[in-house]
Amino acid sequence: MKRVIMLGLMVLLALPVMGSAKDMTGKYGLGYFNTDAPVGARFWVAPKVGIDVGVGFKMEDVYVGAQPEKQTASSFWIEAGVPFVIFPSERANFFVRPGVVLGLLDDRSYGTGNLDSKWTLLSFSLTPGAEIFFGDHFSLEAGHGIALDMLMVPDEDGIPTYRRGETETTVRSFDASVTYLGFHFYFK
Repeated sequence: MKRVIMLGLMVLLALPVMGSAKDMTGKYGLGYFNTDAPVGARFWVAPKVGIDVGVGFKMEDVYVGAQPEKQTASSFWIEAGVPFVIFPSERANFFVRPGVVLGLLDDRSYGTGNLDSKWTLLSFSLTPGAEIFFGDHFSLEAGHGIALDMLMVPDEDGIPTYRRGETETTVRSFDASVTYLGFHFYFK
């Protein structure tokens, strides 16, 4: 029974992929690709090339100081990417998407609690993925990839001397799967 269910799910997922190429040139949509910058848009400048931009922010109450004082910490992200369609079909596109994220992270949330300091995150990614279209206006997408993260540590008291002013570099893999689906709603 499990095999029949799995086969049925695979057929349902494969059906939208069959057919000829879906030309998206000139279409634009709202949605997101990156959860750090979920207020985003995509514009298709050519049949196989799009431009993504997104922004995100986080404001939260934090308690800082020897006698904890409630303050509001705020962080900001901006993200951009360029999806290149490698294999198009009528209802789905397989793409490769280089992207970049710039994050300005409030130290009160991510570091030592210094009011004036920001941690800076610069992340470069390469994501192979798929965008599946449900009709002419709505799509879901998922992918996986590799990222290079560079975290610039502020030079401030409260951070160990060996980390102050340093850039910490991380190479990691990531997924954008069923728990991290992007979407776009296209207007044109």
